Amino acid sequence: YYLTFCYDGIMSWRAQRQLAAILFLLAICGGIGFWVVARSLPEASCFDGRRNRGEVGIDCGGPCAPCELANPKPLSIFWARSVRASGEAYDAVALVENTNDVLSSAAVEYEFTLLDKFGVIGRRPGTTFIYPQERLYIVEPNIRTSREALQVEFAVRKVAWQAAGAPRPSLVVERRAHVVREENGKMQSVVEAQILNAGPYRFREMEVHVAVFDEAGNVIGANRIVAEDIFPGERRTVRSIWPELLPGDAARIEVHPRVNLFDPAAIVLPE
Repeated sequence: YYLTFCYDGIMSWRAQRQLAAILFLLAICGGIGFWVVARSLPEASCFDGRRNRGEVGIDCGGPCAPCELANPKPLSIFWARSVRASGEAYDAVALVENTNDVLSSAAVEYEFTLLDKFGVIGRRPGTTFIYPQERLYIVEPNIRTSREALQVEFAVRKVAWQAAGAPRPSLVVERRAHVVREENGKMQSVVEAQILNAGPYRFREMEVHVAVFDEAGNVIGANRIVAEDIFPGERRTVRSIWPELLPGDAARIEVHPRVNLFDPAAIVLPE
């Protein structure tokens, strides 16, 4: 047998033909098997539980949804405070931050709760929006109650996260000041702010959140104002008016103008 297969270490012609036929058959069977397996496998997608198609993680990143969307970071709540605005009304404010890099929300549902030593004396739910990496003051003014509020709680009830790349509006606070004025024989506190629309779009509505602090960092006033029809290049003066004097000296004034770019009706595009 050895002689028919090899002569002086060289494969015989007959053996070469046999080996070539075997290799050819193996190649055909391998190709058919690969084709069958490839046809039976599902097409790569963002929902196949595998890391493919250039994804960063399993079914996320790259051509798929951002990985943050699968595990969004909750909103950070730094503090919540309330201050008496008038006899039976309180202004409530909370400092909140979205630490997600690409996630935003067009609908953040929240609630302020006022309490005294016996329990809840007032509630105020609300809805806002938030952009990626945004820190903002959420303000609910004039919460009515018949008893003195000793504590305020703030809770985020629901956040509808989305991977939206809406750019923030180009609104610049150029000036802010606290003044005292007399109205019908009564002294009132007023915060005036001048805001520049430095972008190319006209905004149908602009929300301005105001928080006033004394030298010790205590909130002495908070308000939310709405201005309409802000044109490109326009400088708009907005005023936050309290019915009484603020309970302290205004050492720091935070003014945050905001436009909800998730609402298509909020913007008027240039013609």
